[in-house]
Amino acid sequence: MKLAPIKRDTAGAIFAKHTEFRGSFDIVICAMDDNKIHGVIALTADGQEFALAHLWTDANAQVGSLLYGAAWRTAKAMGYTQITI
Repeated sequence: MKLAPIKRDTAGAIFAKHTEFRGSFDIVICAMDDNKIHGVIALTADGQEFALAHLWTDANAQVGSLLYGAAWRTAKAMGYTQITI
């Protein structure tokens, strides 16, 4: 399993297909294996707060943890000290 960037419109299509989430987000990361997406995390960052907007997984083991870890590392790299979940 690896982390990869994903386009916002691709993430939006995944959310539309699998969930009822239609909110906005600024940053999106996916977890994939053999060109199959197993999870997507969408995040918002407004300079004051770094927050989870939505998380989708296909129930593959440990994908959620992988994406939460990636979100935290992204927040730290951007200078944030906490994430609102």
